Amino acid sequence: MSKKQKSAFMLGLSITLALPSAEVIAQNSADSVPEIPVEDFFSNTLYTDVVISPEGTYYAIKADAGDRDQLMVIRRSDNELTASFELGQYQRFSKINWVTDERFIFESRKRVGLWDEQEQPPNLYAINADGSHRRELFSWGVSGYSLLSMMPNDPDHIMINKYHYSDRGEAKAHRINVNSARSYYMGEQPPKADQLIADNDGNLRLSFAYEEDDEDAYGKGDLSIYFKPVTGGEWKKLELEGYEDGQTLNFYGFSPDNRYAYFGTDFESKVAEVYQFDTQTDNIERLTKNSSSDVLSPVLDVKGDIIGFDFMPDKIKRVYTDNSESTALMKNLDNAFPGQRVSITSSAKDGELAVVYVRSDTNPGSYFLFNTKTMKASFIAAPNKKLNPNQLAPMRPFTITARDGLELPGYITLPKGAEKGDKLPMIVNVHGGPHGPRDMWGFSAENQFFANRGYAVLQVNFRGSGGYGSEFLQAGYGEWGRSMQDDVTDATLWAIEQGYADPERICIYGGSYGGYSAMMGIAKEPDLYQCGVGYVGVYSLPLMYDAGDISRNQSGEKYLERVLGTDMEVLKANSPVNLVEKMKADILLVHGEKDVRVPIEHYNALTQALDRVNKPYQTFVKEDEGHGFQKEGNKFELYKKLETFFDKHIGE
Repeated sequence: MSKKQKSAFMLGLSITLALPSAEVIAQNSADSVPEIPVEDFFSNTLYTDVVISPEGTYYAIKADAGDRDQLMVIRRSDNELTASFELGQYQRFSKINWVTDERFIFESRKRVGLWDEQEQPPNLYAINADGSHRRELFSWGVSGYSLLSMMPNDPDHIMINKYHYSDRGEAKAHRINVNSARSYYMGEQPPKADQLIADNDGNLRLSFAYEEDDEDAYGKGDLSIYFKPVTGGEWKKLELEGYEDGQTLNFYGFSPDNRYAYFGTDFESKVAEVYQFDTQTDNIERLTKNSSSDVLSPVLDVKGDIIGFDFMPDKIKRVYTDNSESTALMKNLDNAFPGQRVSITSSAKDGELAVVYVRSDTNPGSYFLFNTKTMKASFIAAPNKKLNPNQLAPMRPFTITARDGLELPGYITLPKGAEKGDKLPMIVNVHGGPHGPRDMWGFSAENQFFANRGYAVLQVNFRGSGGYGSEFLQAGYGEWGRSMQDDVTDATLWAIEQGYADPERICIYGGSYGGYSAMMGIAKEPDLYQCGVGYVGVYSLPLMYDAGDISRNQSGEKYLERVLGTDMEVLKANSPVNLVEKMKADILLVHGEKDVRVPIEHYNALTQALDRVNKPYQTFVKEDEGHGFQKEGNKFELYKKLETFFDKHIGE
């Protein structure tokens, strides 16, 4: 940590506010919004995670150092930096958990691109608060792992699921000593478990086993669930009457007394609702109804217990399932920061001190230390303190009806002060994935940058996007370049009809699948878009089977067969490389030479096709980037390039 960074952190710690006010996260409104430097949007984020130790002595803080992460430890009593380290280029940290007040664990994995991991699974480490005694607890090799429990009643050990090739990938629970790294097998486990789950006290209580035969469609194998009653005894099989293979099923945690397990599933509804399973009586109760989006995540109180669940049909919708004092406390926090999403990310073991994370569409995020006895919150840090929330543009949710009657949710972000009817130049920003990810309400540096430059930004959750149930997700299977693309077109036409967009000044842009959609958009609708930008995009659907990390194993092959189909003539007909003759719009192609998700072969194939028909285009390629740019200098250069490109073709 530099002296400048360190002093900025300490200055933030001196700010204290009473809970009824949230003024610390916003500065005074300006009469007019200035042009904000590109660096203010895309500089490396100094604080991306803040985790308090069990006794409240330290913060473990993760920071983005460009092409790697940095971990720092700050002692709360005197704001002194006690440790700071990195693990090398492309190494990214996650799952920071304190084991004792002097030692914590974390994962590190190689991630070359913003959206890919180059197939590098995580390794597990432990380190002391002063930076000493760093030890690798688990290295992924012939065996893999996933973190199972912090074992709160055993400060010397954690528990993991261990997967070994000789066990055919079955999960076996092991304790690991966080000081010596010695591993111990734990008995009394159900057979053929793909995942074991422990309760709040570190006792094995649930297991999931999934089997998919060669003839089964992707995601349509058999799921078996076993549980152990809260009172103890033998493992029992859980029967979910009405559940069909392939439907959503996610486990979220246990009730504080470990009796109830919480699931999210859509086996009785179009979207994933929350259910409570009584491990003592085998009774299953549905806790939420009539939701219009899948359950997003559980809401935790100051002790880490589940007290509710978040949904995001458009903006955040919070449903509390508990009436305790902890819930009342959390509701007070919600009221203290109206219009924002408030989460407790970590807490001291006595529940007196908790780290609260607050963010919204116009707030890049702020961390506070909340004292449950004094009912005050002191400001810790902000990931991006240069941005003034009052100068940023709110996301406006909308829902449209596609040409075939399917309802499509989305968001439009207008420049600060702009309104419907202004007929602005517009960027259609198509999300990647495409199956599973979705556009969400929250802060986007990219969209805020575009809005600050005077552009409306349109985002639509086309069919195939996640978050709106299995039926909506699977409606996109086999529809790349067809109904999925029509959804993007219909949203663009809607924005024109509503007066948001000038029909003569529209560009389509996106990364990964969004890059594919951008090029398909200018091919299928040559008179609708004035320009298109493909960012690490897919440009040949047949090439998906031959290049990239998805097709390297049987599961990936089956996934591609499920979502793309196997008719090569259809795939070729819906590949931008075969549609270049139809493209009228100006083109910019952006790629990273180290991309393993969508290799540079896609970029090469499209540029060669454009060259054959003498179609001009611009390029921006970086040899040191992967699937999405993450180095600070490259990001600055990229968005300045985008700004120049958009200004030339659809600007004033």
